[in-house]
Amino acid sequence: MGTPCFERLVVIGVGLVGGSVALGARARGLAREVRGVDAQRSQADPIPLIPLAEAAGWADGIVISVPPAALEGVLAELGPKLRPEALLTDTLSVKGPVGEAARRHLPHPEQCVGAHPIAGGDRSGFEHADPDLFENAACIITPEGSEPPAAVDRIEQFWQGLGTFTARKRPAEHDALMAKLSHSPHAIAFAFARGLPGKDELGLAGGGLRDFTRIARANPVLWSEILWMNRQYVEDELRRFETNLGEIRDALGRGDRNALERVLAAGKTAVDPLDR
Repeated sequence: MGTPCFERLVVIGVGLVGGSVALGARARGLAREVRGVDAQRSQADPIPLIPLAEAAGWADGIVISVPPAALEGVLAELGPKLRPEALLTDTLSVKGPVGEAARRHLPHPEQCVGAHPIAGGDRSGFEHADPDLFENAACIITPEGSEPPAAVDRIEQFWQGLGTFTARKRPAEHDALMAKLSHSPHAIAFAFARGLPGKDELGLAGGGLRDFTRIARANPVLWSEILWMNRQYVEDELRRFETNLGEIRDALGRGDRNALERVLAAGKTAVDPLDR
């Protein structure tokens, strides 16, 4: 059992990620009491569910794990009722808009320290939540600079207590990086999947196609929200991808096998560190 970071922790949104936060914090002793808020569920045993208005005045630690489109409404309802000592963090994969919304709705936005645990999967819902989901996963802590150092340290300790290894980046740095590492790959996978053949031909596909298109099975509503919120950086990355893809197309069109091999070799070299 870990050292408690909070007396009373509430997780708002107990789907796969939020549910795993709640279960993990409970199992690891990161809070003396853990409760959840989820308007879509009536129960999430063994996590007691309470209304959002009650949670705001009850918790000294709050984790927001809702779809991007729900963020504004949650912060607007939390703001007037928060305990003055409450610390907030979140699990959203786009950080700039979180800070902006916190400044609009929270009396002390410096008490909100952004975080992005990079864990999850194709499945969704509390039914698939796992207290060990974050074990050995990366988590990016995204302070804006106005937060008290002790608050940032405490939030980082909480995420490390869930099993993650952490790094700190400014929100804009995080969003630009996630456009490269996650958001534009999802957009490219969705776009490629649109051109796939019918069921009969797909039955002949090998593992490579399944690996490449796995992330296109993600929730399109959620991912349209993520891509929209990070559209500036995603658009930049998609332009870069179009340039790189164009080099392959042009080499094929010119019949230049040496150029084609050079482009493919550059791609292989870039991805090799993933296996280290």
